[in-house]
Amino acid sequence: MPTDSDLSPRCRRLLALDAVLSGAQYDHLRHAFSDEISGAGEYIPLNNRRPSVRTNLCRTVVDDSVSLLFSEAHFPTAHAPDARTAEALMAWMKERRLNEIMADAATRGSVGSVALLLRVLRGKPFVSVLPTATLTPTWDPEDPDSLLSVTERYKVRGTELRARGYAIPADADSASFWFQRSWDSDSETWYLPISVSDARDGKLPAVDADRTIQHGLGFLPVIWIRNLPGGDEIDGMSTFEPAISTAIECDYQLSQAGRGLKYASDPRLVIRDPGTGVDGGSRPITGGAANA
Repeated sequence: MPTDSDLSPRCRRLLALDAVLSGAQYDHLRHAFSDEISGAGEYIPLNNRRPSVRTNLCRTVVDDSVSLLFSEAHFPTAHAPDARTAEALMAWMKERRLNEIMADAATRGSVGSVALLLRVLRGKPFVSVLPTATLTPTWDPEDPDSLLSVTERYKVRGTELRARGYAIPADADSASFWFQRSWDSDSETWYLPISVSDARDGKLPAVDADRTIQHGLGFLPVIWIRNLPGGDEIDGMSTFEPAISTAIECDYQLSQAGRGLKYASDPRLVIRDPGTGVDGGSRPITGGAANA
């Protein structure tokens, strides 16, 4: 898969795992599986073609495991010393469809980790799922289980920034910028976008005072969840990473089996006309499954 050298190895790895989870790991291959010869007349190896069959076994494994966690019959019930508090919590969980949010979090977190952002807007609590490929956590060195801050940083085009309300020059529509914001126990700090070229020169983004929010909660409103044991201090082990090579092999074998069936059902026909005076006859006219 193509990679971006500006991204960290961790970010590239998580993005690759997310592509497998969403079934997009072959999207960068521009040749269909039935394409045998390129426009230049060269043979196209199988590993340069998109398989025609995508089993998506990794996603199936994840969906099955998540269904055992947060399906309607398995979702936990709120308990509190005060019965009214428990009822209020259950009503809020139902209104916010918390089971769907947690199922989404468990699915996204199968790559290794996931984060939950807690916000209170107009007196209503909200929970959002944040993929962690573009997030960087900072842990308390005196208490390694305590999260001090989380920084979000990713690339975005100038056109998208203008759509978000940023003043971007018209000639920078196709340029790449770094978008960045961070959370800590006191504020949600937004930064003005900075071009990738400026960032490479060592320039730092300025704080966007208009968008920065001083929430004053006294705690970090982000919950960082590691997936499975066996990872590192940031990410747990992926649920499906060991099965990726097997899933890819299944995709290509089934695609090749389908290709063989099409050839057997519609064998190639080659016609030559030796009466044209051309050495060896005229250029062969071919037909068959590959040309269908």
